[in-house]
Amino acid sequence: MPGPYAYQTREGERRYYVKYRLPDHTQKTKRGFKRKKDAQDYLARVTIDLNDGNYVDPRAGLARVDMLAKTFLTGKKGAVKPKYYTDLESAWENHVKPKWGAREIGVIRRSEIQSWISQLSEHRSASVVQRAHTVLKGIFEMAVSDGLLRESPCKNIELPKKIRKPRTYLNEKQVLDLACASGEHATLILVLGFCGLRMGEARGLRVRCVDFVHGRLNVEKSVTRVNREYVESEPKTWEMRSVPVPAYVMAQLSEQCRGKGPDDLVFTGRGRDRYLGEYRKGAYGWYSRALASSGVPALTMHDLRHTAASIAIHSGANVKAVQRMLGHKTAAMTLDTYADLFDSDLDVVANQVNELILNASSKTR
Repeated sequence: MPGPYAYQTREGERRYYVKYRLPDHTQKTKRGFKRKKDAQDYLARVTIDLNDGNYVDPRAGLARVDMLAKTFLTGKKGAVKPKYYTDLESAWENHVKPKWGAREIGVIRRSEIQSWISQLSEHRSASVVQRAHTVLKGIFEMAVSDGLLRESPCKNIELPKKIRKPRTYLNEKQVLDLACASGEHATLILVLGFCGLRMGEARGLRVRCVDFVHGRLNVEKSVTRVNREYVESEPKTWEMRSVPVPAYVMAQLSEQCRGKGPDDLVFTGRGRDRYLGEYRKGAYGWYSRALASSGVPALTMHDLRHTAASIAIHSGANVKAVQRMLGHKTAAMTLDTYADLFDSDLDVVANQVNELILNASSKTR
């Protein structure tokens, strides 16, 4: 079988072809070589790739991006949170599919993708651009894993950087003032502002998750609005955690849970709504009114989570404790997120080291 073999075209021209066998024992033929040496070189390269397990069928590159996207999104559906899956699906429909859907994967080049990213960045936020890139990159990585491509053209793409907006942190008095102005939602504000729960975690909190004996909230579920429906899932990091609750807040929670069963929600919606609605629309603007009447700086409800971190850090909590309270995967993530809050710790370190130096200096005299 090695070849090459000569043949004549309809025009009478001499050409060469080679034959080789794939690992599944199917036979392949490659025709059209003008020189015997070119055919020999091609066969040599194919043989090496087959022996090394790196062979990629050239015809596999004819697969279209939109066909592979269906498989990619189906694989993601049960593996990621419902809200994140919706974001991926939206990125595909609005940004990736119009540009790349009808293209064959084997002819797309890195330079084209970089140009697309740059153009998209001119009128879309960094988050939107990065998510669109995540979808296209995931499709190509799947193609490489499936043996359809040798290498992904999405490698080493320069993406726009997210610019973190300055955060607003409330102090303890301001959290209490905001809670006081929030009426029936006062306990929710206290839990968000002093315990650091995410809004979805507070929405999914059940009475049995409130440990009145040990002063803890056991975060087991999160409820997020996806396509106008509320979906219950695991917490953001997929791990349950125990959150410390100040005695003052626990007393308010005790009142909030009075008369409810173990499986009842701590915070519920109005009327027929089972879950606490979105605070901007579904809750009739109560949060905006509370901000205005309390006189505290404007901030989102998610910013109250940052406030809880700030209060915990300034109370003397170490970074590991704050990490566990917030449900971050690593202490490094907590440090990166709240690096500005730990700046004062540097002064403490310098002062403590200075004390050691002075003590040592006095002993050497």
